[in-house]
Formats: sequence, C-alpha cells, structure tokens
Amino acid sequence: MKKFALLMIALFASLALFGCNNSEFKVDGEFTAYEVGVHNNAPMVTMVTVTIEKGKVVSYYIDARQGVRTQTAGTDTPEDTSDDTYSFAWNAETKKELGDDYGMVARGGAIAEWYVQAERIEEYWLENGHDSVTVNEEDVIDNVTGVTIKDGGYIALAAEALELAKQGKFQAILCSETNLYSAHMIVNEKGEITELQLDTLQKARGTAADVFAWNTSTKQALGFNYKMHYNTYVGTLADAGTATMEGYEAWLTANNKLEWFQQVDTITDYILENGWQDSYATAGIDSLTAVTVSTDEYYEVLDLLFDTVAEGELD
Repeated sequence: MKKFALLMIALFASLALFGCNNSEFKVDGEFTAYEVGVHNNAPMVTMVTVTIEKGKVVSYYIDARQGVRTQTAGTDTPEDTSDDTYSFAWNAETKKELGDDYGMVARGGAIAEWYVQAERIEEYWLENGHDSVTVNEEDVIDNVTGVTIKDGGYIALAAEALELAKQGKFQAILCSETNLYSAHMIVNEKGEITELQLDTLQKARGTAADVFAWNTSTKQALGFNYKMHYNTYVGTLADAGTATMEGYEAWLTANNKLEWFQQVDTITDYILENGWQDSYATAGIDSLTAVTVSTDEYYEVLDLLFDTVAEGELD
C-alpha cells in the first residue's frame, strides 16, 4: 500500500475560528466544485476552486482535465474499421498545466491562450463578484476584456464552490483510467470533521465501443444496485429461485459480505475513529476483513483531500 505523510484529524483543532464575526465562511481553505463531461468523445472534468482566508474570498482558480480516445486498427485492411478497438485515458496534464502547449493560439488563432483567459476570468470574479460575468447567445463570455472563450460551466461552478465554502465542505478528485475517484469532508467551525465519504464515477457500460459516456449515477448513489456480489448471489439460487434485490440484501447479510458503498463507508468510519496516519491507518484498514475492494486509488484521493484541508490551516 502507498504510504502517506502524517496527517492527523487532530490538526483541525487549529483551523481558524472566527468567533462572533459575520462572515459567511467559518472555515478557511480551498473549496473545489467540479463537473464531469465529454470532450472530443473522451472524458473531461472541469473544476473551479475558491480560496477562503480569514473568512474572505482571496482567489479563484479555474482548470479542466481532458482525456483522449485511442483507436487501434484491427487485423483487417486499414479501410475496414469493424474490428478496430478503442481505449480512453486521461491526459497527464490539466489545461492550466499545459500552458501554451494547449495550443489555442498556435492552432486556433485565439487572442490569448486558455490559461491566460481563465486567469482573466478569475481576476474579474475577485474584483467584481462571482456572478458578474455574462455570456452572449453563443454562451461566449462577453464582458471580460481579453476573453473570448465559452463559459464551459465556470460561472455555475464558481457559485457552487462558494456554497461548498459556506458548508465547510472540502472535495478532492482523482482521474484514473476511465474513472473519476472523489472524496469529500465537511469540517465545522470548531474544526471537527462531521462527514467523510468516498465515491467513484465510472464509464457507462453498454455504449458503443468507440463512444465515451459517463454513468448517470456514482457508486454511492447506486447503493445496493451497484450489485458487486449479485452474480454470486444469483448463482446460489435453486433453479426455481427468483433473484430479487430484497433477496440479494438478505444474502449479503447472511454471508457477511458488504456492497461497495458499505465497504468504502467502513474505510471512512475507521479513519474518523482513528485518524489519518500512514502507519496505523493503512495497517488498520488492511486488517478490516469485510473490505475486499482495491484501495490504492482511495488512499490517493484521501491523501489529496487531507492535504487540501491541511493547507487551509492558518499560521
């Protein structure tokens, strides 16, 4: 298992508390809203982060990570694509990280590269408010000097990020294969964690091999309908038996098995009780016999989440 630096839940006791002031924001830190989408028939996620310091908004940050679709020719002639295979993967760098290499100026003739235009929007929000940006009929931002890109969901995500900040709800995401792993934590103004949850959104099944689409529900939202052990349950039924969700839930209980959401909730419950520390957290979770899911990505996204919250700690 991957080991992470020491991060104890106790650190939240030192988060800034604002006493009797009138700020809407009771917890400092970086609060990220995100939205999944599809770009050029490949996965995409767009993020807006708002940073709160001493109860005030001090910055916004827009970014997006896109993916690529790869087509591999089959064994027939190049003209015959019927046996071609397709794969999807996330780009290694976000649009901000790509910088000039994103190529809006070089290949598209834009007035400024994407990251430059995103920074202009961020600055405009900070000076004029998150709801100050307007768009035209083509959804192009039309009141920020030097910006000609479409909204891309940034305005709505900025509003959502501010709502998350008011709730003290931190979020982290991890793009891996064709999945989007996520974790969120709610911290109250006393520096106490009141909620910790893991989730995953996957590529939709049943679509054409060359088409990318997201599932309409995350694993947490699916609950028992994720059916992690359903085929095993069905295989235990007599010929005359009828598979039902009620029967499946009863079978899980009788056989000491947990559905996916129950397993990851067991992980987060353990962390809430014992803290986040590389030594006993990993060893303790590994010892949870009811947890059989692969946990590497969950450790990684939790590490991102705890790092994000730790950075919100004031000097």
